[in-house]
Amino acid sequence: TVEYARQIRLTDLLYPVWYVGIAAMLIWMLLSNLRFWRMLRRKRVPYEVAGCLYPVYLVADGLSSPCLFGLASPAIYLTPAAVETSERLRHVIAHESAHARHFDHLWALLRGLCLALYWFDPLVWAAAAASKADGELACDESALRQLGDAERIPYGRTLLALIPVGSRTPTALLSTSMTAGKRHLKDRVMRIAQNRRTVTAALFAVIALTAGVCAVTFTGGKPMPQTEEPRPLTGQP
Repeated sequence: TVEYARQIRLTDLLYPVWYVGIAAMLIWMLLSNLRFWRMLRRKRVPYEVAGCLYPVYLVADGLSSPCLFGLASPAIYLTPAAVETSERLRHVIAHESAHARHFDHLWALLRGLCLALYWFDPLVWAAAAASKADGELACDESALRQLGDAERIPYGRTLLALIPVGSRTPTALLSTSMTAGKRHLKDRVMRIAQNRRTVTAALFAVIALTAGVCAVTFTGGKPMPQTEEPRPLTGQP
């Protein structure tokens, strides 16, 4: 009798490649975050900020922008540029505190796990980038609610001064670094410049005007007089 070797299926090759990719991604994430954590531990100096609910540290160099880092006990890390003025410091603390309240450090972990599992899927990478961008926009709005609408323009100037556009400085995936592309930064500044109260008031005005027109049209008009007797649709008397 002749024995034939079992045919190699495509899945027999793809699954090992997938598993190797997952392992490589997890190792890379672990090492990059550990390296980032060691750098922060070596260079950070406690920085006193009155009224802040989270630990705050100043990092003299090696940090591209202010960030929130840590899982069990997240802390805010500042750059020298962030503490040049009290206004900048107030804006950065409000923004990073919003990240902590929104549990963005945990969402960053979830994004990292999704990227590790589906490293081959560009849609997952695009979704992770969109999720991070939405988190930044949400923190901008949360910070401005705390700071007040009068701080919108100064807050926008702080972002322009502190966010390194297109920076090549490596940052950990589990941090809420403020790095951004030109398009994303432009979108953030445009949203910040908008007065949300004015937009909301205009929306309610349009709704009220529409409701008033509908009320006059459908309830205030008089019925049209009948000039002739109604006739059946069949044409019969």
